[in-house]
Amino acid sequence: MADNTAGRARPGAMAFVLLTVALSWSIWIATWLATGRPTTFHGPGAMMAAIYAGSFGPGVAAAVLSAISRPGSLKEWLRGFIRFRCGWRAYAAALLPFPLALLLLTIALGYAPRLEGLHGQAPLLLYLTVFPVSIFNGVATAIMGAGPLGEEGGWRGYLLPRLLEQGGEVRASLIIGIVWALWHLPIMAMFADWRSGVPFVAYLPLYTLGVIGLSFVMSRVWLTGRGSLIPCIWLHGLVNAVGGIAFDRSLWTSRWSPEAGTGHFAIAAALSAAFLFWAARSTRHP
Repeated sequence: MADNTAGRARPGAMAFVLLTVALSWSIWIATWLATGRPTTFHGPGAMMAAIYAGSFGPGVAAAVLSAISRPGSLKEWLRGFIRFRCGWRAYAAALLPFPLALLLLTIALGYAPRLEGLHGQAPLLLYLTVFPVSIFNGVATAIMGAGPLGEEGGWRGYLLPRLLEQGGEVRASLIIGIVWALWHLPIMAMFADWRSGVPFVAYLPLYTLGVIGLSFVMSRVWLTGRGSLIPCIWLHGLVNAVGGIAFDRSLWTSRWSPEAGTGHFAIAAALSAAFLFWAARSTRHP
């Protein structure tokens, strides 16, 4: 008997991107219109629930396309979520470079803590107390699924390996970074507090650069972990947790504007990616 699955077209990257955008944007925009076009995402509970549900768009799209692909594709995709044994280097790459880059930039750029009892103290003191908590908060954020669990099954679990088949790591990371950033477009356009009050026209390019940098970091973590999604999910949770305190004007005093703070976040992501690429190259060519 002939194998009817042999000639079946394998859903590609474009199909994934279109389905992901359709799923997430329809949930976000429809709920935003139905709830009276709120200006803050902390407003109606339905809007918060919609943002949470829409964050699973990439993962749902990946699951659907894997299920209709070649036999065993869905099982192969699911295996990435339970591959804990992926080497200590993958976990180190996920948990150390980005927080350390934030710390170095905070010190170098003259940010000083506002918190009571720490005002005027070295930023290192705040980071030594807050960042370890943030790392574990990254675990909690990942388990909750808002972002890390819902997205990583799509961006890294499905899209990255397919783009790597078509080109190199740099090209794949760049494409994912752009798609990943623009996927957030409705939320950043609708809610000024989501972009910390930074004007949309300034926030979009700065945010896109930051997400592209994080995409390079995530790709390196995924490759180091041999396809495991565990360190990627943890890193995504860590970024969500730490991103809320890094360069935040309510926590830090500085001469920098909120727009500059968004740019500093992008620089930290770029520094992390550069370090991981250098480390990988040094390992291959001692």
